Amino acid sequence: MPELPDLADLLSIVEERSADDTDALTRLTVAEGVLSDLQKVGDRLLGYLVELARAEGSSWADVGDHLGISRQAAQQRYGRRWSSLTIADLARSGAFERYTGRAKETLERGEEHARRLGRPSIEAGHVLLGILDDPNTLAVRAVAAQDADPAALREALERRLPTGPGSPAALSVGADARRALTAALTESAELRHNYIGTEHMLLGLLHDKSGPAGKLLWEHGIALEPTRAAVRAALEAFLRSREA
Repeated sequence: MPELPDLADLLSIVEERSADDTDALTRLTVAEGVLSDLQKVGDRLLGYLVELARAEGSSWADVGDHLGISRQAAQQRYGRRWSSLTIADLARSGAFERYTGRAKETLERGEEHARRLGRPSIEAGHVLLGILDDPNTLAVRAVAAQDADPAALREALERRLPTGPGSPAALSVGADARRALTAALTESAELRHNYIGTEHMLLGLLHDKSGPAGKLLWEHGIALEPTRAAVRAALEAFLRSREA
């Protein structure tokens, strides 16, 4: 069984990060940073295991019962840690097993946009940028089917998204993006599809009219029911072309 790092290991990390500065107070400051990084990894560990439990069907109430606490207390204890998971963490947990290749690439591009804009987490707007990057997806075709210009939409989104001072090494998936991805799963089930594609992700974003991404889509005339209809029509046309 692998051993946890001991004091000597941690001191070696501090020394390496201190750039050979032997001042004890400088090393103390560096050690605070090391401790913060360890806490973040610990949060991701607990969050990852919560994700696995939820993927197996456990609710927050089940987590609370297991710990002998209430559902609300379980959410308070683990909710922040659960929300610290990265795209890679979620992929490792199996959360994206039903995602198409293009949908997975969209998430990767969303992460790249979040880093480019210096944000602390991947937000719904970054996911939408990732969708709009690929004009050949069913999602972008559904946008165009509603007489909206995907390029103009992308430009408007770029202007609206905030920037930050820089992104951490481990970029978590923000709350609004998580809600959109959860809604994408719901849309896939509603449409009786056995996969999750960019079209479901677009529909998931439309569930949140108040968020920057969803609000912008609605402002450009891209609504939930017409988008569902456009997705169905495009899929039916695709199936007819295969039968021809």
